[in-house]
Amino acid sequence: MSPNPARLKAKLDAICERFRGVMGYSLYHTRYQHRLNRLGDEIFPTASTIKTAVMAKAFEEIEAGRLNYNESIPITPDDIRDGAGLLQFFREKQSVPVKMLLHLMITVSDNTATVILARRLGTVEVNRYLERLGLKHTRLLMLHPPADLELKELRDRWGMGMCTPNEMVELLDAIRTGKAGTPAACDRMLRILSHQFYDNLIASSVPPWVVAATKSGAIERSRSDTGIVFSPSGAYILAVYTKEAEDTRWSPDNEGEIAIREVAREVWRFYHPREQWQPPMGMERYSPD
Repeated sequence: MSPNPARLKAKLDAICERFRGVMGYSLYHTRYQHRLNRLGDEIFPTASTIKTAVMAKAFEEIEAGRLNYNESIPITPDDIRDGAGLLQFFREKQSVPVKMLLHLMITVSDNTATVILARRLGTVEVNRYLERLGLKHTRLLMLHPPADLELKELRDRWGMGMCTPNEMVELLDAIRTGKAGTPAACDRMLRILSHQFYDNLIASSVPPWVVAATKSGAIERSRSDTGIVFSPSGAYILAVYTKEAEDTRWSPDNEGEIAIREVAREVWRFYHPREQWQPPMGMERYSPD
């Protein structure tokens, strides 16, 4: 018997309303066909969650023979980005295989790997791929042509990318169902997404024996996480975004991160009321932040 999702929505909405900033979410439970959202069609900054789109476009290029999974791409001085990732510490002109770039971009959110792949794929082509999937508001903005004033204005406002919670759920569902690429490509994308280093939001809110294929993002006034949880009740897809946050601290007790974990835990508990698992005491000391 399908549980009544109205109770869950009331709890999730209450968490969002307490948040000091703007918070929205989108949830799709594939077995029960529950679709819940708050500000599901509102545009939010993606931060690193847009890297899922870059990965999906890369696999389309690989399947088409225009990109080789095993080919190496050199690091140029213009590619180096600080922040998350390992490649910023590599030597310039060193070549990195595409397969490593993909894994580093997603699993440790490597910004340099993202720039290298986006340069190779082309920002315009990534966005055309998203349009073909029917995503009207999800865009990569990090490598725009200098003459493209529209993309420059969007980048100035949203940063690396922009999306809506509902569209990010659609993108993840397209990967889950094989609509984002070939079955082999989608299978590999799910495996990469399930190998997260930054697993302290949605993934930490479900038992460690449950597969969670996630991608999070963070900039000063925004925290976000997106993922597919392959739970006993059936797979569900959750995208949670914040913006205009008052709490800008880079710490595990950032208000946005706490709120995202609260949303994720409420979703898990609602669909698994008999499951006795709880996040263990002291887990915060192992946060990857």
